[in-house]
Amino acid sequence: MPHEAVTQAQRAQEEQPEPEQEFDNASIGSAGERWYVVQTQPHGETKAVFHLERQDYRVFCPRVHKTVRHARKLTHVLAPLFPNYLFLRMDVTRQHWRSVNGTFGVSRLIMQNDMPQSVQFGVVEAIKARLGEDGAIDWASSLKIGQPVTICDGPFADFVGTLERLDASGRVRVLLDLMGRAVSVSTRSEILAPAA
Repeated sequence: MPHEAVTQAQRAQEEQPEPEQEFDNASIGSAGERWYVVQTQPHGETKAVFHLERQDYRVFCPRVHKTVRHARKLTHVLAPLFPNYLFLRMDVTRQHWRSVNGTFGVSRLIMQNDMPQSVQFGVVEAIKARLGEDGAIDWASSLKIGQPVTICDGPFADFVGTLERLDASGRVRVLLDLMGRAVSVSTRSEILAPAA
């Protein structure tokens, strides 16, 4: 008899809805949204952003200042931080994510098994925190004298050196090791990134 009473009590408890479950289901809208990575067609970031935003997706394509040489002329442009990739925010449980793959400018969503692969929490937010007033990534605010930095553009692109001087106008001096000799190079702060 005591065993039957315990079983009946358990059944009655299971049949009653728990208020916490109702609350969780109501708040799932904002909690279910995550950032995902979209691979674009070559040089198709702008086109992909335009068409995805027309479908009411939130899109983020981080950009950096870059110097482009063409016909002996230097031009400063905003270029994607990750060429051919951008971030897309959506809730895969409520939005039709398969339509992303058919969008103009998009090659595919980055997938894991049969579902889109979400970006780790905080990655996109950390990149957004580095945005300057012009919408480009501003690494200068995180740079400190003496730290190792990578030059991202120009004749010394991909060289790693030590930050020697940083001034308010955005000019920096980087100490590079070229052929066993320390050489000081002056450049713009927006083309530097902290070395990994």
